[in-house]
Amino acid sequence: MRFKFITAALTAVLSISLLGATGASAATQAGSNCLGNNSAEGITLYGAANAPGSPLPAAIPVSGVVTRWTFNVVPIPPGVFSAGLKILRPTGLPGQLLVAGEAPLSPVAGGLSTFSTRIPVRAGDLLGTFGSAGGEAITIYCETASAGDRMGVIIGNPPLGSTAASVEEVNELQVPITVSVEPDADNDGFGDETQDACPQSATTQAACPPVALSTSKQVNKGSVTIVVTSSTAAPVTVKGIAGLGKGKKAKLNGGTQNLVPGTLSKFRLFFPKALKNKLKELPPKRKLTLNVTVTGTSVSGAVTTKTLKVKLKGQAKG
Repeated sequence: MRFKFITAALTAVLSISLLGATGASAATQAGSNCLGNNSAEGITLYGAANAPGSPLPAAIPVSGVVTRWTFNVVPIPPGVFSAGLKILRPTGLPGQLLVAGEAPLSPVAGGLSTFSTRIPVRAGDLLGTFGSAGGEAITIYCETASAGDRMGVIIGNPPLGSTAASVEEVNELQVPITVSVEPDADNDGFGDETQDACPQSATTQAACPPVALSTSKQVNKGSVTIVVTSSTAAPVTVKGIAGLGKGKKAKLNGGTQNLVPGTLSKFRLFFPKALKNKLKELPPKRKLTLNVTVTGTSVSGAVTTKTLKVKLKGQAKG
């Protein structure tokens, strides 16, 4: 099926013009920097392929989140045209595309228009657009004259979540859209570079919270029990060191546990032989100091340390 290109609506306001391409970004880029210079009526258009040597891939090369998209068009009066973004995902069936995401219609002016958005995407997704002008369904595209450029056609404006049929792909045409795709390490649907201040955790997009530790102690005959609670899920390590005199020290290791917020967790510091012997030498009125260090590490790697001094009574018998 061949679709009909509509140029009358744009003849008075569109003229071929070479405008600048998108600026540099730390995010992964995809799409085409071509210049929209023509239009078609009542269809959704998408970039199927870019000509060899194009600086950007037509399909999104990595999974992540689209945080920004651009639309590039020749000089047009402000407030006349609007364009939207569609993310089209191949289903594996010939000509069948899932509308996996979209950004709503936004006014575009002559030159490069940039819009913020948040759309999770997968590697291999394609970029489409649907537009309007004066209440009519008018979609802008590029005539590139490059045989390797290929644009696909979908009748109408398929809604989010629907499966659309591509009725045709045409060479030397393309859509004037690029996107910036940021990684999403915690898979929370927010771009790690500009939208998520804590990409290590899906529970928050604000700055990663530090670990707040609460502790208590219980002294036994041959060990010390340290009870710890943490404000956030975090690995917590408990260690101790006691001076035995004459430069000698006893080291105690309570191990590491992954704490659940608000849950009491017990760490046992068992006395090594040298510490036991030293306590047996001391009368009950004398004490040794056991310095205990409790360390918690947040999801961002920030370390919180709390120290306790535990007095150990001598155990010598009268």
